[in-house]
Amino acid sequence: MPLVTDYTHVKEVYQEAAELGVGLPVYCAEDRETLEAILAAAKEMGARIGRDDIPIIPAWTSRYPSRGQMTLLTACGDPILGTRLMMSDLAAMTSGTSPYRKLRVLPHLDHAFPWIDGDVMEMFTDAFASIMCDASEKPFDENVRLTAEFADRVRGRVVVEGAVDEIFEAGGVGKNEPTTVEQARRFLRATGVDIIVPNVGTEHRATADQVRYRSDRAREISAAVGRILCIHGTSSVMPDDLPRLPDDGFVKINIYTTLAVHGGQAVARQVLDTIEDMFGPAQLRALVADKLLGEAVLSRKPPAQPKLAMVANPPRRDAWFAAVRDRCLDFLSVFHYERYAR
Repeated sequence: MPLVTDYTHVKEVYQEAAELGVGLPVYCAEDRETLEAILAAAKEMGARIGRDDIPIIPAWTSRYPSRGQMTLLTACGDPILGTRLMMSDLAAMTSGTSPYRKLRVLPHLDHAFPWIDGDVMEMFTDAFASIMCDASEKPFDENVRLTAEFADRVRGRVVVEGAVDEIFEAGGVGKNEPTTVEQARRFLRATGVDIIVPNVGTEHRATADQVRYRSDRAREISAAVGRILCIHGTSSVMPDDLPRLPDDGFVKINIYTTLAVHGGQAVARQVLDTIEDMFGPAQLRALVADKLLGEAVLSRKPPAQPKLAMVANPPRRDAWFAAVRDRCLDFLSVFHYERYAR
């Protein structure tokens, strides 16, 4: 089906998820392989539960200073071009005879700072299902003002997500203080956004032994404002705590770091397993002499030589795709997608 971007339809998808107790994972991508892997995971889950129209949210950042994904999509680094390419890929993957055509796909723009991403936010408002207007690095009152101004301009056109206060970077400086219930109420009342991101102790790109996820605070905030919470810094949530996120009030759950780790490691393994099909004998001996490879690689059979099927991109694409697809599928199960079964 066409991409789901109509405001009312998008709100209905979120309402359905909240009523079922499903968490909608928001998978960030900065390449076509990851984008397709996200859709393939949803298609596989749909086949498991006998429903081919389950919702799925692929996402990306634009110029986000911590990782501007649309500046990384192309070698030229143009975020407008990157956004157009991602949107065109999604349109192609959900149309015609595509195997993913029956999914409900809701593209999301993540961590859009209005002072650096204002052009993307305005140009593509109607192309996204949701946009995170992230002014959380500003003082609270300025955060509210900037978020409210954007929400007012696009009201009824796109679902707006706002961050009550900053979710810290792992290893950064500053105090990682959880959002209070009163802060969440004030922010929602003053901005009129559809979804809020509270700080509940998590950090971007942190490991679970470094921070403590505040389930109690999440439940207090959700009880006050409803099941309209989004969590960032999911990588720092302990595995045993992940299934409880929807019950704690999170209808939207951001995921990226673990996808990149699994995908990148899968590519590295694929290269190491086929290294003799990518280099000739003299090149391998040089790599051994430089202590980058062990001598065992010189005795592999048949004799080493570059093979077109292995030096071209598809083997590494497929390694990345499969690892990311499987990781996405894991999260769909963890966040209760089986509840979509009719």
